[in-house]
Order: sequence, then C-alpha cells, then structure tokens
Amino acid sequence: MPDFPPIVVKSTILEEFAIGTLTANGTEQTVAESTALCTIEGHIDLSNMQVGDSITIREYIKHKSGGTYRLYDSAEYSDVQTKPCLHVSKLPSKYGAKITLQQTSGTYRAFDYDFFREVLA
Repeated sequence: MPDFPPIVVKSTILEEFAIGTLTANGTEQTVAESTALCTIEGHIDLSNMQVGDSITIREYIKHKSGGTYRLYDSAEYSDVQTKPCLHVSKLPSKYGAKITLQQTSGTYRAFDYDFFREVLA
C-alpha cells in the first residue's frame, strides 16, 4: 500500500466580533478590525440613509506582520437604499483586516453593524 499523508481535519469557530452602532462624523471610521488569522464577515444597516446622503465603505488587508493596511475594495452608496442590509462578504487575512465607513455628504447618520469572525479551532 502506498503511504499517504494523514488527513487533518480542522474545525472553525464563528464568534461575535464587532457589534454596535457607529455615528458618522465625516471622517473615515473603523467599523471592524482584526489583527489575528481569521476571516471576517458581517452586515451594515444603511436604512437610516436619506436623499442627499452618501457613504463609502472600504475594506483593507495587511499582507505581512507589522505591515501597512492596503485597500482591497471600496464601494459608494447614496440616497435611500432599497436593500438597506449591506453584506460585507468574507475577508480572510493572516495579519489584519479592517472595514471602514465614511459619510461624505448629507446629515450624519447612525449605522448599526454586526460582524463575525471565523477562526480555526
């Protein structure tokens, strides 16, 4: 019989990570940030947005220990949202991942959010 390497089964744990409300102030504000090996994912509630409001959501990744965050993706949202539950899809990182929100126009609004992280057990 041939020698095969052992099969290693790892489980993952999904845990609450960053849950709360962010009140925009015109600056780029951190919604969720992890500096551990994990995958983060979550939702931002855009239901408070009104005509004339605009926000930018940015996702950042660090590629090495002690490194600098680099922009991975960004998206802009304006006015009333017909689908107000924004899903930020899985963002894996070994050294750091960060989600930010910046309101760029309109009356500053409050945004509820809930993020989770998946870590190897």
